Amino acid sequence: MPLLNAYLDDFGKVSVYVSRRYFSGHAEGFYLSDDVGGTWDCVIRRVEEQEKNILYELIIPTDLKFGVQYWIRDSKAQCVPLQSRFIVNTPEFDRLFTYDENDLGAVYHPEYTVFSLWAPTAVSVTLKVRNGLESLTQMMERTDRGVYRTTIYGDMQQATYVYLVNRNGSSVESTDPYALSSTANNHMSAVINPRRIAALRDTSVLPPMKSSADAIVYEVSVRDLTSHEDSGTKEHGSFNAFHETGTAWNGESTGFDYLVKLGITHVQLQPVLDFATVDELQPKRNYNWGYDPVQMIGLDGSFCSAPWDPYCRMMEFRKLVIALHQKGIRVNLDLVFNHMYEVENSALDKCVPYYYFRYNSSGYLSNGSYCGNDLNSKRPMVRKLMEFSITLLMRLYGVDGFRFDLMGILDVDTMNQLRKLACSCKPDAMIYGEGWDMPTALDENEKAKIYNQHAMPGIGHFNDTFRDVVKGQTGDDQIGAQGYVTGNTNLAFDMCGVLSGNTLGSPYFWRFDDPVQSVNSVETHDNSTLWDKMHACCSEEPREVRKKRQKMMIACTMVAQGIPLLHAGEEFCGTKQGSTNSYNASDDINGMNWQRMVYNLDVAEYTRKCIAVRKKYKGLRFATGAEVKRYTRFNIADGGLVNYDIGYEDSGSHSKGLRIIVNPTMQDHSFHFEGNFRVVLDENGNARTESSQEISIPSCSVIVCSLE
Repeated sequence: MPLLNAYLDDFGKVSVYVSRRYFSGHAEGFYLSDDVGGTWDCVIRRVEEQEKNILYELIIPTDLKFGVQYWIRDSKAQCVPLQSRFIVNTPEFDRLFTYDENDLGAVYHPEYTVFSLWAPTAVSVTLKVRNGLESLTQMMERTDRGVYRTTIYGDMQQATYVYLVNRNGSSVESTDPYALSSTANNHMSAVINPRRIAALRDTSVLPPMKSSADAIVYEVSVRDLTSHEDSGTKEHGSFNAFHETGTAWNGESTGFDYLVKLGITHVQLQPVLDFATVDELQPKRNYNWGYDPVQMIGLDGSFCSAPWDPYCRMMEFRKLVIALHQKGIRVNLDLVFNHMYEVENSALDKCVPYYYFRYNSSGYLSNGSYCGNDLNSKRPMVRKLMEFSITLLMRLYGVDGFRFDLMGILDVDTMNQLRKLACSCKPDAMIYGEGWDMPTALDENEKAKIYNQHAMPGIGHFNDTFRDVVKGQTGDDQIGAQGYVTGNTNLAFDMCGVLSGNTLGSPYFWRFDDPVQSVNSVETHDNSTLWDKMHACCSEEPREVRKKRQKMMIACTMVAQGIPLLHAGEEFCGTKQGSTNSYNASDDINGMNWQRMVYNLDVAEYTRKCIAVRKKYKGLRFATGAEVKRYTRFNIADGGLVNYDIGYEDSGSHSKGLRIIVNPTMQDHSFHFEGNFRVVLDENGNARTESSQEISIPSCSVIVCSLE
């Protein structure tokens, strides 16, 4: 540990920490110097006694130049570099250095490439390029707004490079935060000609989507879809394997063909942007979901056939998106824009220390993500990097929407801006995320959390109330808790509320202005699978009864107002063998088990039929809270059964609509209704041809009827 540390924390303000090991921390005075003989006396404004240090707050001239190395010396001639610290979070720093142009990174031209790095606190930046067998080192010029630039002539396509950034008294080697791709394990950034990727033409015409309520989202990992040998693919766990056709197990389609037959509208891919904890050159040696980001733009090489080739991952991912589009399926990406795997080793902190990450009032890294750091989305150049990433992913690869991991770490204004940008690229773009109230160092009214949903119209949030009411609470210490569908009929009233997407006010629990803000799921990659949870909360029930409840939860997800989301394998009673947090478990735990799909084929077929019913009836897909209030009614029948009617007019008279009955009890029930109803989805997912006023509802089933 240095005996002295000096930080520039504001214009005209320096904080010096003197170790008590150094003359008991006492200093008589300080002065400032540069590398060309300039000196300035410092005024001690405040002294603060700390446990291991004494803090001296100094006043210095306010007109110091950025891009110059300054030094702080004490009265005993101890000399330390003056490090730019919290000054980078001041409004004046933003005014001086926020950069609006979209030319950062390596911009390729056939005859030359322009390299531009935003590093306003750096004293110098050197570019190190390798082009084939040739290597080149070139100093970069500091230009307006703290951007360092240089031009390298010749065809630099697929050249690799790093920056040597001299800042805060030391030089560090860094990849490019704006790089479009990299070599294996982000060892070096790569110069990319985007036209090579764009040359893979996508001529698909996707089905129209009037609102996000038309979406049926399927969350899956690229690796998990085909990691098991029984997937039948030539490769396993890769972009290429994901869209391989003609694969089957025991005569039933697997992988890509299976997804197409399921009838989903969107695939939500778990993280495909570069993450840290899988060796791209040896991907089978370890496993990780990918919520440990390294880059915010470049793809992870563990999913491609040649991770050392920066183009390979780009081309193969582009082909995957096109293949899904050709089958009418849109692609949403799971983005981890809330933290980075490491701070000190990230390109962000190497290039501009203290800027990209959020700090609390005590000067420590905010840790609302519980991963050691939070990205500071309020900083203009952090938001710019996010905007650049989203634009590139949509325009270069054709991505259709985004799910934001731990969205509550980000701020409301940033999320609204990202949605506006995404919709300018594609008007029907989906933006949604985990709106949990995370303990990040951000004002409560600024967090992009569920309780601020009114300030983020059109942005969806995972509805944990839906999850907990339908299946029961999910924590490891609550795995035995039952939800309404898993047997607790005392939650019937709450069930009515969640089937409305929690858009109805009193007497129900209201959470959202519009149903498109409610993402309804009972299983995601987190926590236990439904099947594993029922081993705890429905342990005394036979397997066939638990299968009925599995079907019920899938049906409730499909008939509820809002955006339905299924997790891969949920539709065939998938298990993670009891693991409640399998983020780094093996392929055996996380991979889709196609033998199990065949074994539980009836549940998969039932899911297909539920999806088809949702697509057919627009009353299941209202976009606004006003529509839900006008056209839906709920009541609770004897025994705790929920009746859910869609299609009432304000006068109370019937119009053509639906009647949905949810029976989680172990008893069969029958009802006599006014008007003739035809069952369009029975306990097996089938429709009936006859209509009747007498409707029977078997135990543990959901019945959907159409008013004739």
